[in-house]
Amino acid sequence: MIEQARAEGRRTIVLIGRPYHVDPEINHGIDKLIAGFGAAVITEDSLIRHMHKEPVGVLNQWTYHSRLYAAARYITTQRDMNLVQLVSFGCGVDAITTDEVREILEREDKIYTQIKIDEITNLGAVRIRLRSLFAAIDQQEALNPVGKE
Repeated sequence: MIEQARAEGRRTIVLIGRPYHVDPEINHGIDKLIAGFGAAVITEDSLIRHMHKEPVGVLNQWTYHSRLYAAARYITTQRDMNLVQLVSFGCGVDAITTDEVREILEREDKIYTQIKIDEITNLGAVRIRLRSLFAAIDQQEALNPVGKE
């Protein structure tokens, strides 16, 4: 899917979240909404062969969280990839993972986008947030066109 998106000149959005977030009843079809903006949508486990374990700024006891951090680091090396993180709770372990993923991305000038799916009553607000993400990516690319890195 990544190769096809690149051949077609489309962006890839890595949609990360808890394993149960793949359920359409829970994620509200956000993957389809992102695809509707023309982006290819993949999950962090699609990148597993590209990931390498590296130190993080938090005590990490879970393999799943390690995958999130590794995916964020990999995305920072890919000009055509960005990340959207689905969370159910803004506290507890989710607060730690979101802070660490945000820090990894922002350290390399990537945009962090989080969607709290428990707060969704309709997709209008999500659509606006995604439209803003794509506009910000367009602006970054205009300021730093390919070949000007």
